[in-house]
Amino acid sequence: MPRPRQVTDALCPGVRKVGDMAQVPTAKTVAEHMAARLVAEGVDVVFTVPGEQIDPLMGAIAETDIRIVPARHEQAAAFMAYGYARSTGRIGVHAVISGPGVLHSTAGLALGYSGDARMLCLAGQIPTKALGRGYGVPHEIPDQLGVLASLTGWAARVETPESVNAVLGEAFHRLGTRRPRPVAVEVPADVLAATVAVPDTWTEPETDRSPDPTAVAAALELLASARTPMIFVGSGARGCAAEITRLAERLRAPVTSELGGRGIVGDDHELAIAYPAAHRLWPRADVVLAIGTRFMRPQVEWGLDDDLKVIRIDLDAEEIERVAAPDVALVGDASEAVAALSAGLGDVDDRESWLAEVKEAQRAVEADVARLVPQVDFIRAMRGALPRDGFFVDELTQVGYTARVAFPVFGPSTYVPATYQGGLGFGFATALGVQVAHPGRPVLSVSGDGGFLYTATELATAVQHRIPVVAVVFNDNCYANIARSQRSLLGRTVATDLHNPDFVAFAESFGAHGVLAHGPDDLAAEIAAALARADGMPTVIEVPVAEMPSPWSLIRLPRVR
Repeated sequence: MPRPRQVTDALCPGVRKVGDMAQVPTAKTVAEHMAARLVAEGVDVVFTVPGEQIDPLMGAIAETDIRIVPARHEQAAAFMAYGYARSTGRIGVHAVISGPGVLHSTAGLALGYSGDARMLCLAGQIPTKALGRGYGVPHEIPDQLGVLASLTGWAARVETPESVNAVLGEAFHRLGTRRPRPVAVEVPADVLAATVAVPDTWTEPETDRSPDPTAVAAALELLASARTPMIFVGSGARGCAAEITRLAERLRAPVTSELGGRGIVGDDHELAIAYPAAHRLWPRADVVLAIGTRFMRPQVEWGLDDDLKVIRIDLDAEEIERVAAPDVALVGDASEAVAALSAGLGDVDDRESWLAEVKEAQRAVEADVARLVPQVDFIRAMRGALPRDGFFVDELTQVGYTARVAFPVFGPSTYVPATYQGGLGFGFATALGVQVAHPGRPVLSVSGDGGFLYTATELATAVQHRIPVVAVVFNDNCYANIARSQRSLLGRTVATDLHNPDFVAFAESFGAHGVLAHGPDDLAAEIAAALARADGMPTVIEVPVAEMPSPWSLIRLPRVR
């Protein structure tokens, strides 16, 4: 059990010592205390769009070894922090001014909330004396803290200089022990610049994330009785991929994930199955183990009944019973719970008949996916050109949708999804954050022409800071998915046709590499060439495409139980 720690100036230094004699505390600004705390917590990058309200903080951070990556828009800064956090499991930090800065970054916070990302938003705020007065001072909005609270797991204001340690202590405690979600800390401009020698101390409470032994025993009893078990994994299971793979092998159970858990069991493993294959097997499953996943679609859309026993493992007790109470709930850390199940699991049958059904369902889905041409041809080209440990950042585009069920993923967190938030345009900026977090590994971003232009001006950031993301832009001059749904619903399209730049010339105007690829073979060759470059520059690959077949029959699946 972790021991409580006291957050004092040992983590946010302000007391100088000579020998055993403590001297008079050195007064520091709140901004300097905050920068020191970021260093103590291992933060190595801050994404930002600077401004007057946070200048003291940026100045203090600049005096540390923390890298500052300035974006060209606060939305992109937050997306970068999401990409950093989602691909590493560490804390992705972005700093913005109040008012428009905070509001611009809310799309990234919402994505982080839905994507279980450890993000820290450091927000400026108007001076304390003007708070809640409605004076109309620059960058004032009503109840900014309420806005932040609605999009994060927790948000607080540093009300006084002395409270900086207490607020940051709670923030980092939640980031380290609670369900991964963004937290936000706002600091009024006058407080940020104020000096304080010894901030208040804060004692971190004890946290026990081990599962209840009684629940473990109940889960083992169900697993021992299973004849046709299945395992579902999500974002919360990414930290115990090897343990889950071993448990699946011992249990002889297929493993699947919708989005967040893709790659936890590599898609080349014999027990890994695509999500649509799990749907085909759903009527036959008798015990399901769901680890670190919302488990929403199986419960809400596929259907539950009394013959199906469900075991849930999740750090969030509320999430476990949000839709329906499982037969067994293991509230706690996924690694500890999986280890406990593995330790207590006895021998199981070879499940030869069940695994034969599993393989047949997977083969049938692969045959259906193969008919989604040209998407699958492009996906094969991208997967073939991207090294096994490379990152793939999807988007809300026809190839991106198909990638959910067709792009092979071999490691946890290497597939970075839009999650249920579905924010069009997140992909390119998110990929920049992934690349900053992993400078030695390739990052491939896939976008449509519509989504790419949301944050395409971040090419300026990528060129300036040598962030060599390879961005593939499938250009059909249309919001294709919306057009398809409108034709079905309205019998015509409305506001879906797009006028685009020459994406190759657009990229080159920033100093990036811009190339045109006609077809999958060209695309594979251009990706390989881009990854081979050593100049650190981003590459945009435009791929002209026409209308594509709908992948949705393999993504949104009907009730079967």
